[in-house]
Amino acid sequence: MFSKSKKQLFELYKDPHLNIKPKELELRGGAYYSDAACEVINAIYNDKQAEHYVNIPHHGHIDNIPADWAIEVTAILGKDGAKPHPRLTHFDEKVLGLIHTIKGFEIAASQAAISGEFNDALLAMNLTPLVLSDKDAEVLTREMLLAHKAHLPNFAHAIAQLAASN
Repeated sequence: MFSKSKKQLFELYKDPHLNIKPKELELRGGAYYSDAACEVINAIYNDKQAEHYVNIPHHGHIDNIPADWAIEVTAILGKDGAKPHPRLTHFDEKVLGLIHTIKGFEIAASQAAISGEFNDALLAMNLTPLVLSDKDAEVLTREMLLAHKAHLPNFAHAIAQLAASN
């Protein structure tokens, strides 16, 4: 479904006279991200000082997480960019564990993307709370690397080893 709708959208986007949002856009995953992106751009460009939920570096605004982390929070958007909302300066202890877990995954996944090492990707997969076992993490990591090898040049050596072992 996604692949077919994506091809249809690319065909529509070739038309320089297209000036409406294609109905096919709503059929694909993330259909409303384009609306949200336009609202964010509008808020910054027109200095709207509007609230939006975005990923930003918080530079120590949140007192109980490392100052160098980027986080997804409510922010005020205007001509000076995105600033964490003033009411949010501390995460509740009830959610702090999940925040650290997700950030651990993000850091591990970033390191894996740079290193191209299978074991680094496996560690990242094991850290996400969406994967329930080491076995599942290994299967998913193998399948993901093999399925997306064209887009993962840093993993060329690891992918070649996986392909040879299959």
